[in-house]
Amino acid sequence: MKKIITITFSLMLFVNFLCSQSVVELAKTEKERRAKLKGKKAVVVTNVDLRNLKKREAVSIIEPAFDEASLSLPVEEIEQDDTEEQARLNANWNKTNERASLLTLRVRELQQRFYSFENQYDRAEMQREIVQAIQKLQEAKQNAEMAKRELDQGRIKRRK
Repeated sequence: MKKIITITFSLMLFVNFLCSQSVVELAKTEKERRAKLKGKKAVVVTNVDLRNLKKREAVSIIEPAFDEASLSLPVEEIEQDDTEEQARLNANWNKTNERASLLTLRVRELQQRFYSFENQYDRAEMQREIVQAIQKLQEAKQNAEMAKRELDQGRIKRRK
């Protein structure tokens, strides 16, 4: 057992000597590395900088005011009645789908802000906002599903 330990230790020591760098080589590589970085500037962030940092929203969502006319598809005059209905359904689906995606982003942003607060009071307020936003998101997803069903039914009707 002693022979195995001795042989293993001596092999490890021998490999260490073969793979090691000399101090001179190490100094040369460090000098080259510093020469490459000489002209570059670096930003140093200290604890004082972090204390003075104000917490802001990571993502801010501005809900656009959608106009159905701006989202509608161009319609041909020949099939005006049919295509106007199809365009209205498509615009409605696009609008509800966009609202659902915006609310998803809002929920994620609120969750991110929730985990960044250290004050428990702020977290309680944020939790209330998250619950409200999730309820709005669920409602928007249901509206988007209904709009998608109406759009599909309109397409099926048009094909017939």
